Amino acid sequence: MTEPMEICPQCASENVVFSRKRNCHYCEDCGHVLLPDKPFIPLRVFLSYGHDEHVSLALRLRDDLRARGHQVWFDDERLHPGHDWEAFIEQGIENLSADRANSAVLLLLTPHAVRRPDGYCLNEIARALSRGLRIIPLMVVESEPPLSICRIQWLDMRECIPINEKESFYTPRFARLLKALEEGSIDFEGTQSRLLNVLKPIHFSADISKLLQDFCGREWVIAEVDTWLDDPSGTKVFWITGAPGVGKSAIAAWVRDNRQEIAAFHFCDIHSEEKRNPAKLVCSLVYQLATQLPDYQDRLAQLPLEEIVQEYHEAYTLFDKLLVQPLTEDFPPPEHTMVLLIDALDEATYQRHNDIVRFLTICAGKTPSWLRFLITSRPEPEITSSFQHLAPHVLDTARAENIADLRHYITLQLPGITAEQRDGILKRSEGVFLYVRHVRDALSAGQLSLDKIESFPRGLGDVYKQLFDRQFQRELSYYEEEITPLLYPILAAFEPLTLGFLKRHCGYTSNTDLFRRLNRLGTLFPTSGQEETDTIRPFHRSIGDWITVNQSAYPYYIDTAHGHRLLADSGWSQYQQGPESMEEVLLL
Repeated sequence: MTEPMEICPQCASENVVFSRKRNCHYCEDCGHVLLPDKPFIPLRVFLSYGHDEHVSLALRLRDDLRARGHQVWFDDERLHPGHDWEAFIEQGIENLSADRANSAVLLLLTPHAVRRPDGYCLNEIARALSRGLRIIPLMVVESEPPLSICRIQWLDMRECIPINEKESFYTPRFARLLKALEEGSIDFEGTQSRLLNVLKPIHFSADISKLLQDFCGREWVIAEVDTWLDDPSGTKVFWITGAPGVGKSAIAAWVRDNRQEIAAFHFCDIHSEEKRNPAKLVCSLVYQLATQLPDYQDRLAQLPLEEIVQEYHEAYTLFDKLLVQPLTEDFPPPEHTMVLLIDALDEATYQRHNDIVRFLTICAGKTPSWLRFLITSRPEPEITSSFQHLAPHVLDTARAENIADLRHYITLQLPGITAEQRDGILKRSEGVFLYVRHVRDALSAGQLSLDKIESFPRGLGDVYKQLFDRQFQRELSYYEEEITPLLYPILAAFEPLTLGFLKRHCGYTSNTDLFRRLNRLGTLFPTSGQEETDTIRPFHRSIGDWITVNQSAYPYYIDTAHGHRLLADSGWSQYQQGPESMEEVLLL
């Protein structure tokens, strides 16, 4: 113990001492931690917590962070009657969004704060994620972290409760929190860190945020899901199927965020090798389930995870060793049904094979009765043949409830629309939500007019046909000579192509040559940016479905087989020049 470093800024006591064990100065009277002065930028910190018996920790964190010099947004005002909580939360998040690089959200994880669907903190976290804010979770009481942030490592604060009796535990953890906040260093040890590093769960936040932007209705579908969840003898698999653009993924995203039974999720993506890879799906689901079941996490911790993941790359074996076996041998069942959600299963089809469907049909029945599967997909042959023993829950576009949802959606998306105009759009939509999004965007861009409903396209295929006609009908030779060379590789590639590769593949000498052509394709083929390493992809799989069928897409038809041949030719040419210099996309 050394001489006092200074007077405590918290209580003005001179009883400030240095602890070798804690490696910091602290006040023996009030417990306040005094850290060495290091140059740092004061941060804007949003403290997200539940108004429960653990509010004392939130208050202590607020006071210590402010004493350190940080600006802490703390919603104590929302305790006052009549205060507009939602507006106050929005104000706090917007304050951080103005300087994202120097902002962070601290989430205090307690069962009350993050319970689904009405936990105090869920809306705050959703807002923070949508604005790209950094989130640091603090585990205060054993809880199930929201799935939206389950892959973010949390700092264990459980031994700090009650805070007025656990200063010796709080002090070093607060020091580590400051390191995470100020230096961006999250080196929290323990089982969660090990699972995160070994299993490498897949990141989906941006995908799901987009799906939930315009969500409305669908109560009739959710009621069917709830009936299944509440039925102790419910089927092992609940399968939702429907046409492209009907809203299957949006329903899956909503259920994920609003039903506590969803313990892990995966959204397949035909354009992402990672998201259609069955082995990576298994590892990601295993990690997420472990965050929701502490007993399961403990059993995983006893396994040689590193050896298993390194040795086995086949989904069936990984599923058996990491999930089936640990959940046997008298595993204590949870209080409620646990569900693994897999969306867009048809998008995991690769070269006419769907390995995820295959291993699900073999493995699903081996899991405990309390663990089930919720799956969405198009009614593709490779899926319907494997799931023919199931009774699918079809999102029938002609169903009265679907039409009612779409009518309400049109009203929300196009305020001021007349009943006649709404019914005209509804008739042409063929019951597809994605159609209305296209119409909304076309109206906003001045490409359609509500005064000419009769000229609106009919269905998604007609939407795409009109968009291409508008751009190329009078310049078919330009389309054939300048645009099809771009579309061949884009539609044939199994991963989104980088703009740099596309430019080199097509022989363009400048970005100007590339973007002049890409701009003609508009929003149907969005890019992630304008740099060489940014990527391009169809905004929805249905575009590829339409343009690769000559009868529907003529004269804009694209033969993806020819695109594969062109990519193969590029690969062979580069291989002959030296395999070590081949572009990564050609090695997939």
